[in-house]
Amino acid sequence: MTASTEPVSRRDRPAKVPLSRQLILDAARQLIRERGVEAVALRHVAAAVQTGPASLYAYFGNRDVLLEHVLDSAYAEVQLVDARDGAWRPALAATIVNTIETLESYPGLGAVALGAIPTRPGALRLAEHELTLMELGGIDQDAAALGVDLIAQFAAATAIERTSHPDRGRGDGARERVKAVYGDADPALYPHVAKLAEALTGPDARARRDFAIDAILNGLASTPSPSATARH
Repeated sequence: MTASTEPVSRRDRPAKVPLSRQLILDAARQLIRERGVEAVALRHVAAAVQTGPASLYAYFGNRDVLLEHVLDSAYAEVQLVDARDGAWRPALAATIVNTIETLESYPGLGAVALGAIPTRPGALRLAEHELTLMELGGIDQDAAALGVDLIAQFAAATAIERTSHPDRGRGDGARERVKAVYGDADPALYPHVAKLAEALTGPDARARRDFAIDAILNGLASTPSPSATARH
């Protein structure tokens, strides 16, 4: 909806800020930061902007549409990291980390990202940056296009894991308990698990995240796209 079709607020009391799409969006973003997506209903957003839930439908057709706009505004927040001296990999890796951390700042928004097809400006801005970096790295265009989707899924899933289970695997005590379970695995049944108990449980969340990003970037650089495979 363009600025020319922005619904006109009927508020005529100077004590209230005129109702607008941006005001509603800002209120939803703040509530999600504080409570998480699942705890935020339209009535909460309406109360935050001092109106009734029915008034919100003039700006956002339903809660799902509002969440899609919140998601896109989050994508628009992501700090894009430019390549220096042609170094596309660290720039893309850093951009992915920034995407994850931005989604984490809105608990539950990662689940919205997994279920959405991004078509709004914030998502397009992020995709354009990622494609530019991959082109700089000589990544096949079709593979790069698939890479944008893979990166988005990884960022969303990582954010979900960290915000849905903030204490999982954190701290020496939790890690030691998990390590003990793996270490006590019956080597006759699970020889590799028992042998690699330390490696399976030792790395923290940041190490696992960075390893996954390296694996994605290595894969993009070496995996042919389906169209390239078909040509051969």
